[in-house]
Amino acid sequence: MTVDPLKEMPYRPCVGALLLNRAGEVFVARRIDTPDGWQMPQGGIDDDESPLDAVLRELAEETGVTSVEVLGESSGWLQYDLPDELIGKVLGGIYRGQRQKWF
Repeated sequence: MTVDPLKEMPYRPCVGALLLNRAGEVFVARRIDTPDGWQMPQGGIDDDESPLDAVLRELAEETGVTSVEVLGESSGWLQYDLPDELIGKVLGGIYRGQRQKWF
């Protein structure tokens, strides 16, 4: 039996934010690299960061929002595999997918 080396790659640890305003509207942004793509703020966790520190940094970097109240976080980690044709080509070419904590 052969092992697929792409499937042995790690998952990228990252965070995502569901950002709401006082009216309960959800923030989603158009992706620069994918004109028809939209997403919520998200990004990788640096080696010296907690998930909470990472999500606050990502919010500031991607949206300019620095004053937030964290209402909750996902109880566990959500993970997904990239489509086979993207493994080794996106996320720095070293991850098979992402493992996310959402706030």
